[in-house]
Amino acid sequence: MKTSESPLALPVQRLAILCACLLPVHADEVILTEGSRLSGTVTAMADDGRISLSSPLSFEPFQLKSDQIERVLFAQGKGPADDSDAMLVLANGDQFPCELLGIDQALVRVRTVFAGPLEIPRDRVSTVQLGVRPRKIIYKGPTENGWNIRSGWRYEAKGFVADGGGTISRAFDIPGSFALRFRMAWKTTPNLQVYFADELMETGGKADRYQFTFDGSGGFKLVRQQSGDSYPYKDMHAIRRSPDDYADSQVDVEIRVDRQLHQVHLWLNGEEEGKYSDPLKATPPGKGIMFQSKIGADDEMTISNIEIREWDAAAVRHQNEKRGDETRDVVITRTSNRGTGNIIGMKDSKDGPLVLYKNPHNPEPMELPASDVSTLFFAKPAEPAVAKPPAPWQISLRGRGLLALSGCSFAGDSLDAEHPLLGKLAIRRDAIARLERKEVERPVEEEAKPEEGDDEEE
Repeated sequence: MKTSESPLALPVQRLAILCACLLPVHADEVILTEGSRLSGTVTAMADDGRISLSSPLSFEPFQLKSDQIERVLFAQGKGPADDSDAMLVLANGDQFPCELLGIDQALVRVRTVFAGPLEIPRDRVSTVQLGVRPRKIIYKGPTENGWNIRSGWRYEAKGFVADGGGTISRAFDIPGSFALRFRMAWKTTPNLQVYFADELMETGGKADRYQFTFDGSGGFKLVRQQSGDSYPYKDMHAIRRSPDDYADSQVDVEIRVDRQLHQVHLWLNGEEEGKYSDPLKATPPGKGIMFQSKIGADDEMTISNIEIREWDAAAVRHQNEKRGDETRDVVITRTSNRGTGNIIGMKDSKDGPLVLYKNPHNPEPMELPASDVSTLFFAKPAEPAVAKPPAPWQISLRGRGLLALSGCSFAGDSLDAEHPLLGKLAIRRDAIARLERKEVERPVEEEAKPEEGDDEEE
């Protein structure tokens, strides 16, 4: 049975295909609500949400109404570098990277790469998290160069393929806590051992390191190996999982090593399996990674999408902290000490900025080095500072951050936006990754009161 289509559906789809063929790779892309995609250059956006899209197929830009648009993906050109070391969260949940410049009883002052300096009323700020500079990618590949390949493995199509037993290994410049990510795929049955934080990178001999295993009979297993014990292997965790549980015969693995708390976090296919403490309470200092295949000669296994990056475990822990008393300011240090009181402000010192904080038990304010502070929670006002106008648009910044917009228009290199809490913003176009229309919650003018005798819900 044929489904009915609007008269414009096929012409728009054909137009999208032609645009994709004629335009350069780096082009804006408009995704319509009915699923079609149009490529070109967004040249303007009006306050009512209409978008003008320039294309070589037309002498004049296309005019697209806001209710036709689902989202706009902006061309991936070179945008501003995001090396900000703070993340600010607004009272409505919006967040963006910034440099914290100052705090007083009325304002929080920051500098952003997407909109320059901002002075934000303090009661519109929920949280400022410090020390959250983007984590450095240490390695992304694989490429054949730099790896020590021993029997059984070969490099092929941006991955390592094993058709028998053998190892591939490499040392990396891993300064502290880190995350290792890779994809493993198998033809019949997987049998892989991964050694990390490895000082030896040999299958034999005693070494301080971790070992992660996945085989067809035992599932996943995490082990701590040590060099100074008659029994060098100490089990950390086991997950009973069959290869048949993965219909496409592959799994994405992410292993995060917290060298400060001596823990290993395990993620499978994007879902966290858990975090497991080192039984020796001391993380191995090694910087090597080694993959060992133990499959038979008639089987095949592939390792691809290898990525190693710095990982700030403390920042992740504090992102998930419960703030507690919402009527008071809260300060959390990078060593997880917590104080409730009043964030008075900031001042400079020869060793860097200081956060001034006063708790109810000390007459004098404390001066905390900003480098020692993880999170600042600001007291939530009893009443909202300003009414929230509807915000039908949302932008995602390149790298990190998103903002809801109640209105926006642009021509050229700047987006003139109206934010429900920040007011008017001039946002650099090259800092925007995506603009999308979202559903708007309509304000309820008055809550219906139950008639006498009606039961009220608890």
